[in-house]
Amino acid sequence: MKKLVVASALAAIAAAGLGGPAQAKDPVIIMVSGPLIEPFFGPLKKGADDAAKALGIEYQYSTIQDFNNVQADLTRLVQQAAARQPDVLVVSNFFPDSMGPQIKKAADAGIPVIIMDGGFAQWREVGGLTYVGYDPHEVGVKAGEIEAKAGVKHGLCVNQVPGNPALESMCAGYGEAMKAGGSDSKDLTIPLQDTQNQQVNLQAIKGALQADTAIDGIYALGPTQVDVSVRAVQEAGREGKVKIGGLTLARKVLEEVRDGKVLFDVDLQGYLDGYFALTIAYQKAKFDMVPAEPLFAGPHFVFQKDAQRIIDLNKEFPGYRGTE
Repeated sequence: MKKLVVASALAAIAAAGLGGPAQAKDPVIIMVSGPLIEPFFGPLKKGADDAAKALGIEYQYSTIQDFNNVQADLTRLVQQAAARQPDVLVVSNFFPDSMGPQIKKAADAGIPVIIMDGGFAQWREVGGLTYVGYDPHEVGVKAGEIEAKAGVKHGLCVNQVPGNPALESMCAGYGEAMKAGGSDSKDLTIPLQDTQNQQVNLQAIKGALQADTAIDGIYALGPTQVDVSVRAVQEAGREGKVKIGGLTLARKVLEEVRDGKVLFDVDLQGYLDGYFALTIAYQKAKFDMVPAEPLFAGPHFVFQKDAQRIIDLNKEFPGYRGTE
């Protein structure tokens, strides 16, 4: 009887996690990506949060709070994350010149690295095990093909994050497609610190339209820039004469697509970026497995016929696509 009581007590202690074999710990996963004040990254983080919840684990999302010193701040976050020696480091390599060497340093130190969203062209060079996101050049090519087919002869690509190779690659792809379609294009760069400054964006885009009245198409690479492009076209007296395409969903932009003010908008499906990247990080830490090839979560092109459906879905399931 005494043995039975002792055995029962030991079993109870073990079941409570107070004795017996040590319990397996969650893997330490750190994700360094974009600021949540930018509409794209809210869904991306939500995807990662949902994946972590489904897996029953915790992870850390590390980001900047503003655009005042983006490259230096993101580079510092990569350094800090690597110093913690996580089981897996997931990084959006937005600025390869500054972030890339720190990512490579982490990979060389034996930290498994997954590149997500930014840095598609360099993911192998910095020691990434795989990539989750999209091919920015192909996104730009498709956007240019759509506008050229719609009759645009002189396009303008608006880039609000100078120095980000992904957006630069989109503008390059846009230009190549426009040229292949018998059209041409030029780029307009918005200062990084003014990414969310609507007045600065408005004056820059309207100024470009006034300086070159031949411009009849705009491809804007952020929701702020898409919405501002609609206003700039109106204020420049060019309404109905300039076709607008955009990148990254937001409620206002979707309404403008629905209402015919914007020709198309590109959903890079950031939610899937975050969900897949976190899931792959867990699989690497737990089972030492990663996909053999990059995983493309986007793009999904949204046209007028699609917009209301997505608006309705955003109301039913807030946070999955851009901002409500």
